[in-house]
Amino acid sequence: MNCSRCRGLMIVDSFIDLQEDTGQLWLSAWRCVNCGQVHDPGVIRNRLAPRCVGVADVKRLRSRPRVARAPIAIRASA
Repeated sequence: MNCSRCRGLMIVDSFIDLQEDTGQLWLSAWRCVNCGQVHDPGVIRNRLAPRCVGVADVKRLRSRPRVARAPIAIRASA
């Protein structure tokens, strides 16, 4: 299996979850050897879930005035 972030080698690794209150402390998940990206069923499920955006949030984002920014001048140090 290849990593979705860096295309590196994925291995099965064991993790301990100390904040889990269902009684299952140990969990196995895929971990990338190169970048450390972890793929477990909970992470994948949360990433695939649709984000809930309220109508008020969309209206607020659309009504925000656009601010023109001045270009940044970069000086070379001597």
